[in-house]
Amino acid sequence: MADPKNLDDVRQLLQQHKRELMQKYQAQGVAVGKQNLSDDSYVIVVHLASRNELPAGEAEVEGVPLKFEVTGRFKAQL
Repeated sequence: MADPKNLDDVRQLLQQHKRELMQKYQAQGVAVGKQNLSDDSYVIVVHLASRNELPAGEAEVEGVPLKFEVTGRFKAQL
């Protein structure tokens, strides 16, 4: 289990589970973030294309909470 208050733990956990999270949630991207600015622990942020992809209920990976944000589709800028 990772410590959500340890940034290195959360970064390592994200690298280990990035592909799985991208596929499971049809994510546009994933990143390390915070639940809110005053919080001292970290979350894995999952960027989704639409509200239709929001999961019901809360989710976590090895003790680190997932935070879902609807950002729309990401497009490469050339």
